[in-house]
Amino acid sequence: SAPHVVEACARIVHACPRRVRHAWSRVLDSLQLDAGARQVRVPAAVLVGTADRLTPPVHARSLAAALPQCVGLTELPTRGHMTPMEAPDQVTGKIRDLVAGHIRGTGTGTGTDNDTARIGEGT
Repeated sequence: SAPHVVEACARIVHACPRRVRHAWSRVLDSLQLDAGARQVRVPAAVLVGTADRLTPPVHARSLAAALPQCVGLTELPTRGHMTPMEAPDQVTGKIRDLVAGHIRGTGTGTGTDNDTARIGEGT
């Protein structure tokens, strides 16, 4: 990620009171995403930055595999954890695609076609 994006994200995190950050860390530690993901009954897409050290791509792939109606996994090369700030056009484009597919009735993936798209790598 660009240094100015990392700095902006750090400012956001550090603006939260320490007790709030500590409480949130306990919530994150107790999350069981795979079990909850299996219960999602709407089309869903997963986006991840390939440089995300907080929730690495291996976790995104596991989440995509657990979603019953996953319509795609997109890996954003060189992006970190804050993809909406780092790659806003790509993130909003994927959200628009998901919504448009749902409105047209084509966004009802079965979870069996988890093709990984790599934005910026020509696929």
